[in-house]
Amino acid sequence: MNLGASIHDHNAHSSAGGGREDCWSDGATSTLIEAWGDRYLRLNRGNLRQKNWQEVADAVNSDRDGVKPKKTDVQCKNRMDTLKRKYKLERAKLPPSKWTFFNRIDALIGGDASANKDLTGFTFKIKPTPKSFSQREKSMENSFDDDEVRKKQRVEDVGLSDGSACRELARAILKFGEIYEKMESWKQQEMMELEKQRIEFTKDLEFQRMNILVDAQLEMGRLKRQNHFSRSGKKKKSENRS
Repeated sequence: MNLGASIHDHNAHSSAGGGREDCWSDGATSTLIEAWGDRYLRLNRGNLRQKNWQEVADAVNSDRDGVKPKKTDVQCKNRMDTLKRKYKLERAKLPPSKWTFFNRIDALIGGDASANKDLTGFTFKIKPTPKSFSQREKSMENSFDDDEVRKKQRVEDVGLSDGSACRELARAILKFGEIYEKMESWKQQEMMELEKQRIEFTKDLEFQRMNILVDAQLEMGRLKRQNHFSRSGKKKKSENRS
């Protein structure tokens, strides 16, 4: 069976069975890139959250050409990851790329070093393919694009998972450091406040002790004077009697 017959049989099978759930048309893919790119730029080239991916899925499903079955946020994210990997493969080839979506994705992440770095943890060295093969590849990409890229990038998923785990670990360490720093600052402030209270209490205690000593000395002086006057009076009375 030649290549053309294989493609015909595959397309006929897809039409009869309603197509694969993860099969993407050019129109749906174009809408996906547009919706994702708009939010990607609005987030300052940051990662989309689940709410953003749901908005992307809604945009894809509301396409005027109609998307059946409806795409979920997870399917949109997986498709976008596949497109990024496909872009990296195409970028490694000799220019210009004949891939339909190369220029649009290149405009979004071509100059973003962090985005390119996140795509894979490995360096690819791919020899340029003959022109005839590139043409056949372009004609088959709508049906086989996802499977082809998944096979070539299966090892890269491990790198992506490891990279995400490392980033999460780094964020957790930084967060812990911030909390620890705040706790230490709070402890120092508490210690300073306690020391200040201790000094004030010591001053008050010393002041009261001095007052007690002064009062005691004054009282002792008063008693001595009274005793002296009492003795002097008794002595005078004795002299007068004699």
